[in-house]
Amino acid sequence: MSGKRRRLNTQGSSESSEKGGGGAKESSSQEENCEKRAKIDEKPESLMNLGAAAEADSEGPTSSGAESGAPESTAPESSTKKEPEEVTVEPKSEPQALPELNKRYMVEKISPEKIENQVAVILHMEMRPQVPRVLLNDDDEGKEDEQLQLMFYVHYEQLDRRNDEWIVLEQIKLNEPVKPIAENEIIIPEELRQEGGLNNITTRSVRRQLEEHFHLQPNNSTMDATTARLEREHEERTKIKNIPRITIGAYTINSWYYSPFPKFCENHEIFMCEYCLAYTPHKSRAKSHLQTCKLRQPPGNEIYRKDNLSVYEVDGHTQKLYCQCLCLLSKLFMDHKTLYFDVDDFMFYVLCETDSKGAHIVGYFSREVESLNNLACIMIFPPFQKNGYGKLLIQLSYELSKREGYIGTPEKPLSDLGKVSYRSYWWWVLIKQFKTHVGHTVTGTFLSHETGLAVPDIISTLSTMRLGKKYKDIAEPDFDPNEWYCRLHPKILEHCLDHDYGKKPSLILDKSKVRWAPAVTRYEMERRRQKEQKKAGRRPSKSSQANTPLATPTLDGGFGGFRERGYATDSAGTSSQASPLID
Repeated sequence: MSGKRRRLNTQGSSESSEKGGGGAKESSSQEENCEKRAKIDEKPESLMNLGAAAEADSEGPTSSGAESGAPESTAPESSTKKEPEEVTVEPKSEPQALPELNKRYMVEKISPEKIENQVAVILHMEMRPQVPRVLLNDDDEGKEDEQLQLMFYVHYEQLDRRNDEWIVLEQIKLNEPVKPIAENEIIIPEELRQEGGLNNITTRSVRRQLEEHFHLQPNNSTMDATTARLEREHEERTKIKNIPRITIGAYTINSWYYSPFPKFCENHEIFMCEYCLAYTPHKSRAKSHLQTCKLRQPPGNEIYRKDNLSVYEVDGHTQKLYCQCLCLLSKLFMDHKTLYFDVDDFMFYVLCETDSKGAHIVGYFSREVESLNNLACIMIFPPFQKNGYGKLLIQLSYELSKREGYIGTPEKPLSDLGKVSYRSYWWWVLIKQFKTHVGHTVTGTFLSHETGLAVPDIISTLSTMRLGKKYKDIAEPDFDPNEWYCRLHPKILEHCLDHDYGKKPSLILDKSKVRWAPAVTRYEMERRRQKEQKKAGRRPSKSSQANTPLATPTLDGGFGGFRERGYATDSAGTSSQASPLID
């Protein structure tokens, strides 16, 4: 033990212990080592280990052999020398090229079914998380996401804007050439092009027919100057989705388009109550709200019920907050919609699937009060589409206008999906009349009275097959030059039936189940309006002319002011609607 301690404290002590020599120098060194050993024994074990390790490091590689008790071996100097390592200098990597905005590139579109190459336009780029954040509680709102990545927002040329998405740089093929677009070329999806046997046709008349037949988005070059300018402004304002997805009821749905939700909801998942339609970006608030929400159906009168389907009539004037939230929700899945907050003059008809838990919203349509349009907006939410609900609501809208005593028509322009539903419904109604009056020539007015469809809607439907015609020649005395005519030849009916025109809807409205009647018919309403106009047109008496007119009420108070209507005004005098949020 003494030899081991001596070797740890003094250099060369191992050699003296092996020789076994003695003397004055050795005795003095032994006494000093004994004193040092006594001091070391007083230290804690951890300090002893640290000190021994430090002294062993100072003595070099020979200390390990001494500690183990093995005889020391002196290695030749050549073996202890380290050979110089080869240093490889990597060349500096060049900065990676980035795509330019508003230019066309070949892009890999990744879908659950397949990966395909699509031509896309880069609309925007920014540093953002690849997966949208979910605010679990209130503390997560101020936190910034650390995993940010450069992402690009793209629009696919052959797809609708609902398919626009954020992608990473690896999906963009910068070096792959892209075929330029011709000046008047209309972009048709490949599956539709193969189905119809079409080529790249550039005439405007053929373009309009293709847009009508395939329900494509009209090109700005075919619009008038004002409409084209408004369309460009709309696309610029709403080109980027601000809400990635929304959870309502048991469904989490990816959004299709921009919707004017508040700023603090942007780039977050929204949680919405399916009964009162209150929304929040916080998951914890949504869970607590569902436990306290007392509503189990839309806040209106039930006007239709059959099996598990019910329709509720909600007044936009009395249930303003609910209708505003409904408009914000539908804008996520509708491109062209301008009604968000001014809902006072509209009635909303909400379609629900009912069960023991309540009435679960699946879609709705709205119509303006005292308007010739029997439908302003229609929406079936994505999880419930292709179930026949859209045509069921269209049938209900025509039934309501029929009971009011007028021929209604939907508000134009129709969306792409709305045009598909309406065109199919119109063909179904017209084919039934074709079967009754086959072999005869009928007018558009006659078909309108028989079917309840407006004449412009009938003509636009028949024009796709060039069935409608106007006789402007004076040599045809039996035909009215201002009337549309349609000759119902048996071959035309056979062609329509062979190509599945006018397919019967999967859900037929049971008119006996509609519990609704107007307070005043349109005919009676028009008579009252004419009487009021006659009274207003009479010459007032002299006594009434001498009276001082009443002062005009201010906007912030009085008749129909902002405060009376439920609006809030700030210091600048501008109005802002109460935020329909979950507290």
